[in-house]
Amino acid sequence: MQRLCRITVPGLSVKRDFATARRRLLAAFPNVEEVIATTAPGTLLVLSSGSVDVEAWLEVLLDSRAPEKVPAARRLLHRLAGSRGDSAA
Repeated sequence: MQRLCRITVPGLSVKRDFATARRRLLAAFPNVEEVIATTAPGTLLVLSSGSVDVEAWLEVLLDSRAPEKVPAARRLLHRLAGSRGDSAA
């Protein structure tokens, strides 16, 4: 079953960081079939054919950003996890 999930990573620049974020998600998760950029700030769509592990996806995306931005973004993600990592399929 395919699922389409919208994830938002505070501070992620779709223009600047999308290629790296897409490459990392596709390499780290075999069940991720595609990653799509959106016009919403820091928001990506992830098409997955297997289990949805938003926390793991976010961890990979946070690791792809500048190290000095990770701690604040990680705290914010834990607060927003219920509303920003939901599936839309």
